Amino acid sequence: MLKVLIRVLHTIALQLFVCLALLYGCASEDIDQRFAHPAQTFQTYKRALENSDFDLLWECFSSSQVEGEDRQSFVERWRQKTPAEIKAQLRREIAEERIINERIGYLLFDSSTLGDERVSPFFYFLRDSNGWKITSHLDSTFHQELEQAIERGEYKLPDF
Repeated sequence: MLKVLIRVLHTIALQLFVCLALLYGCASEDIDQRFAHPAQTFQTYKRALENSDFDLLWECFSSSQVEGEDRQSFVERWRQKTPAEIKAQLRREIAEERIINERIGYLLFDSSTLGDERVSPFFYFLRDSNGWKITSHLDSTFHQELEQAIERGEYKLPDF
């Protein structure tokens, strides 16, 4: 009887330990909901533009995207945008959200909301510890992650 009781207590203790470890793991991976997925980051980006909240706008971009530019220069650059340029950004509507893997994704915009055919219909995203952040297809980290995703079969470039 004592052996059975010890075994039951051991099992309960082990289950409790596993539950606590899972709870701790979930709590430590709390992600800022403003950047929970690419579409949410884009909505945060639009809200920042609507409110001229350039500090929030800064947070929408990956560190590699704003690398080499101090925050004040970034803010000044965005303050100098014309109302028409801001309106063009706000007009964009998402046609497709694609998360390629846990590190990269993109948004494809409805071409009718771009206004200018020379404007890229894509926003590219890198996921960091704070969530999904806007980057460029020229970003070396994004490019490297995309190449690896293609090699692993997670993504296939479209045939044109």
